[in-house]
Amino acid sequence: MKRDWDVIRDVLAEVEEHDIGDPESLEYEVSPDEFSIKAQHAILLWKSGFLTGFDATDLSREALLNPALTWEGHELLDTLRSKPIWDEVKKTAKTKGIELSFEAVKALGKAALAHVLTSGA
Repeated sequence: MKRDWDVIRDVLAEVEEHDIGDPESLEYEVSPDEFSIKAQHAILLWKSGFLTGFDATDLSREALLNPALTWEGHELLDTLRSKPIWDEVKKTAKTKGIELSFEAVKALGKAALAHVLTSGA
C-alpha cells in the first residue's frame, strides 16, 4: 500500500469529530475479504502512535475500535487541517521533489504556514 496523505488527513479529521460516547462506535477493519484504503491508513496511524483505541484484531482481521487522537495525532492534524497550508505543503513537496514523510510534512507545514502568513493567502 502506498501512503496517501489526503486519506491520512481524512482519517485524522474523522477520528477527531467522532464522539467516543457515541453508541455507534467508530471502527476501522482490514481483512482479506474487505479492502479499505481508509481502514489501512487508520491502522497505520494507530501502529505509528497517532491514534489510540481498542485492539480488536483476531485471526481473520486487523481492527481498531473507538479510535482517538494522541497528542502527536492532534499535532499532525493541526499541520494538515488548513486547506491553504496543506495545499502549500503538497505544492512545495512536488516542486522540490520531496517525498512526504511525517518529518517532511511537519517541516513543510511550518514553512507553508510562514509563507501563507506573509503572503496574505
